[in-house]
Amino acid sequence: MTEELEQLLKNLKLRRLLNVYDEQLHAAEKAQSSYSEFVAGLLRAQWHDRQESALEFVAKHENLVLTGPTGVGKTGLACGLLLKALQNGHRCQFVRAQDLFDEMYASLADRSTRQLLNRLARLDVLLIDEFGYLNLKPEQSNTFFKLMEERYHRHSTIITTNLGYDEWQNFLGNKSMVEALLSRVRHYCHTVTINGPSLREPQG
Repeated sequence: MTEELEQLLKNLKLRRLLNVYDEQLHAAEKAQSSYSEFVAGLLRAQWHDRQESALEFVAKHENLVLTGPTGVGKTGLACGLLLKALQNGHRCQFVRAQDLFDEMYASLADRSTRQLLNRLARLDVLLIDEFGYLNLKPEQSNTFFKLMEERYHRHSTIITTNLGYDEWQNFLGNKSMVEALLSRVRHYCHTVTINGPSLREPQG
C-alpha cells in the first residue's frame, strides 16, 4: 500500500478497509481475481464493519431515538438495526406504540401488568414504532414509565417518533414524570434526526 493510499483511507475513516487491504490484495493475486472483484471484497469488509459498529449501542445498553417527519424512513432504518440484532443472537421485539399502550391498558384490567413488564423489560432490544399523538390514560403513562425505568441502562430501546422531546408531555401528561422519563431515555442515548422528502410521495 502506498503512503498516499494509506493516508486517503485514514482521512475517509475507512478503518476496516485499511486493516484488510494487504490480506485482500494477497488473496486476490493468488486467486487471480479481477480488479472489480478485489474492490468488491474490500468494500464488503468495510460494509460488514459498519453494520457491526452500528450495534455498539446494544452492547452498551444505550437507547436510540429516531426522530423526523412522517415517511422519511425512520421505521425502515430501525427495523434494519433490529434485524441485525436478532441475527447477532439478541432477544428483540418490534411493537407499534399504539399496540403497546393498548396492551398496557388491557393488562390493568386482568392484573397482568407485572407479567407484561417482566417480559418487555428482559428484551435486549425493544423497538417502539410511531411514538406520539396518542390519547393516553394516566395509568398507561405510568406503566410506560415503569417499563422505561426497568430497562434504564440495562437494555436498549429504539424509539421512532415524529415528535421532538419537548412535545412528549403533550400526550404523556404529568410534567414531573415526563421529565424523569426523559432524563432516563436521554442519559444513555443516541438521538438521530432524519430530514428530507417523504419516501411515500406519489411517483411519476
